[in-house]
Amino acid sequence: MKKIFLLALLSVYTLTFAQDREVEYIQKYALLAVQEMHLYKIPASITLAQGILETGGGQSRLAEQANNHFGIKCKKEWLGESLTHDDDAPGECFRKYNSVEDSYRDHSKFLAERPYYRRLFGLELTDYEGWAHGLKKAGYATNPRYAYILIDKIKKYSLDKFDYLNTEDDVYNQVVALYGPVDRKIVQPNFKEEEKVIVAIQEPKKENKEEPKVVTERIKENKDRERVEALAKKSEKKKRVERPVVLNQQRIRLHPIGRKYIIVNEGETIPQIAKAYNVRESRLLCYNDLDDAKDLSAGQYLFLEKKRYKGSKETYKVQEGDSMYSISQKMGIRLRSLYRKNRMERGTEPKVGEVLYLRSRKPRS
Repeated sequence: MKKIFLLALLSVYTLTFAQDREVEYIQKYALLAVQEMHLYKIPASITLAQGILETGGGQSRLAEQANNHFGIKCKKEWLGESLTHDDDAPGECFRKYNSVEDSYRDHSKFLAERPYYRRLFGLELTDYEGWAHGLKKAGYATNPRYAYILIDKIKKYSLDKFDYLNTEDDVYNQVVALYGPVDRKIVQPNFKEEEKVIVAIQEPKKENKEEPKVVTERIKENKDRERVEALAKKSEKKKRVERPVVLNQQRIRLHPIGRKYIIVNEGETIPQIAKAYNVRESRLLCYNDLDDAKDLSAGQYLFLEKKRYKGSKETYKVQEGDSMYSISQKMGIRLRSLYRKNRMERGTEPKVGEVLYLRSRKPRS
């Protein structure tokens, strides 16, 4: 009985140690996976799950001696250093990298540049299950349960949360939210504390000279009154100082449909946003089903890329205050497509509690 208890205790300890090791792996490489996702359109969740699995949480011989986190073999085209390792067969040739970053980049290129993985890039970035099964089907691994193992890892550690992130701060905050406090330098190796700079604002010196006043008494009666008004407007215009709205690039979010968007702040306009994010005004209007730039409203979703013909979910239940337009923005579906899928006339609005179809067409009643 005592022996069984000791074995059970050892098993629990081993499992806990493995989980801690895998969490530490995520903390160290989540940012790298997100960065590669934005460059090569491979879900960060898939990259992290593969890295955890292939390295045993960063502890494998290939990871420690060759910085190889994805078990990529030499192949004919590899001209770099290599490491011999027993895998499917004894003494196989595996790629050796100068850094973990090089390994992650080669993994991205390995998938992006080979024709048998091409179909995967037609999937949504948030469809990690499709990616997992697609990798297995394309022959990435020989284990028949490879796809299910990846999916289990993603669900266990909520790795799919990283598929929606954009900035370094987003990644750090998500890591803390999922796994608890961690030294920021572990998640963001290049993080630097911002120095607080105190700026002394000097009051503008008052000049002795008074502002020239428009004295109507000195204007001859035969002068046109419009000229007086024009001079007054010109003087008033000089007094006004326009302050351009500064838009923060870190505001960009990734919608579940895989498209970038921002939330509009009070007072922002289409021309300002177009200039800040280097997108033509006409395209912003088109991407967001807007007929006029004046139709923009604070708090709404504003897409910087084309929305899709299908939404991020199968259906949506209409809430108080919803409109067809606000739903199309919230769910990332083109307005015309939303009307068509629900067999509704353009311009009509849904009722509260009504279920709208986002991915397939509403059945005929």
